[in-house]
Amino acid sequence: MTTECKNIMTKETPEQKPRFYKLSAAELPDELFRKEADADEWIGDYNGNSSDCKTKKMPWLETTSNPKGFRPGGLHKVVPIDPIVEIERTIGIPMYMIANISPFLVPLATLVWLITGFEFPKKVAILVAAYQGGLYAIWRILLVPIFLKRYNRGSKLVDDLDPNDHFHSQYLFTERNVTKYCSISYVWPESLQRPSLTNPDGMNGDRPIIFCMIPHGLAPYGIVGYPFFSKVWNSKLCSWTTAPNLLNIPIVGHYLKAIGCVPAKSKPIFEALTKKNRNIGIILDGIDGMFHSQANGHTEAGAILDRKGICKIALKANATIVPVYGFGHTGVYDVVVDPFGILRFLSSKLNLSLTPFFGRWGWFLGPPKRDVPVTMCLGDPIYPPDELSGDEDDSVASIAQKDIDDHHAKLLAGFTKVFETHKRAYYGEALGDKKKLVFVNHKT
Repeated sequence: MTTECKNIMTKETPEQKPRFYKLSAAELPDELFRKEADADEWIGDYNGNSSDCKTKKMPWLETTSNPKGFRPGGLHKVVPIDPIVEIERTIGIPMYMIANISPFLVPLATLVWLITGFEFPKKVAILVAAYQGGLYAIWRILLVPIFLKRYNRGSKLVDDLDPNDHFHSQYLFTERNVTKYCSISYVWPESLQRPSLTNPDGMNGDRPIIFCMIPHGLAPYGIVGYPFFSKVWNSKLCSWTTAPNLLNIPIVGHYLKAIGCVPAKSKPIFEALTKKNRNIGIILDGIDGMFHSQANGHTEAGAILDRKGICKIALKANATIVPVYGFGHTGVYDVVVDPFGILRFLSSKLNLSLTPFFGRWGWFLGPPKRDVPVTMCLGDPIYPPDELSGDEDDSVASIAQKDIDDHHAKLLAGFTKVFETHKRAYYGEALGDKKKLVFVNHKT
């Protein structure tokens, strides 16, 4: 820390200390985007007024001492990016999107053609295969070599993912480019600033953390800043949960496993928290929430009113819950929802999104809109109570329902607080005043 920054710290009054921090992942220098970088190289190691330090040393970091958060519109910033980054994601994201369905659609369409003799399924199979193959050829031949070199990820694409080193794999160049393309930023209160969740001698330090995020939207791009969740607030690897069947899809499954994802089931989540010394990230409304969380006038919906299982796990694992609201997730795509609920039913049963959507330029299954930045706002930590009503055995099932309900109520209040605190800074004052967050059952 420089002498200049130290002097700022000592001269500050408590009222001038930052109440909220904002890290622009899109503007973090490329040379710092590596697993070897210390957290203080990203966010500093001071807690005082950062006006001088921020502008001279860390232009990607902002703070405010205003308890009401950042200025209206201050969290809705579209960051200019290198054109080659924009091109890579414009090709890479549609390639990934179609890769989620082509392993199912192409064989199914081919089978229908072989059985029935109809030409239409054959044409669908050929079209989908050609579309994905064409995107992959452009991406692999022209773009991959550029970014492997730029981000020092090795000379081969296989070097970018290492199933045995999840920390390394979380820095893969594609997700780095997503943070730039979507202008992703992370906002958190002083209650999360280091060393609050890192000090093993503190009352609440060094617990595992469960980052509970809503809304899912069509694609929750805010979570792909995987290293930020694994570095900024404490130094445990953050494993995000995913639908179990996605882990079995060729290519996509390999990628998810390499970055440390775990199945969205109670047992693997609990083991990651208690036996593997990891944090967990979960999109709490999941696939069902996607059909609720479309941008709809002045109301944003969180389909989590009956999602209490994660609270049970948190209580048994003695884990801290951090509510996270992803502003922008409901606006980056235009989602088509059938009025009969058929696609929603199938998506829920298969744990796989089957709804059509349109992105930038109206591109079907295309890249997200560039003019909708994604801002991930974290709330105050929710700690487990000192005493629980349940049994003393080691099973998650032993937690009393009253404790689960009370913890879930705190989580809902946490989401409401973080939404109300930052909605004007994201939407602007006029629209922000009208916006409200409501909670519904995920099956409603």
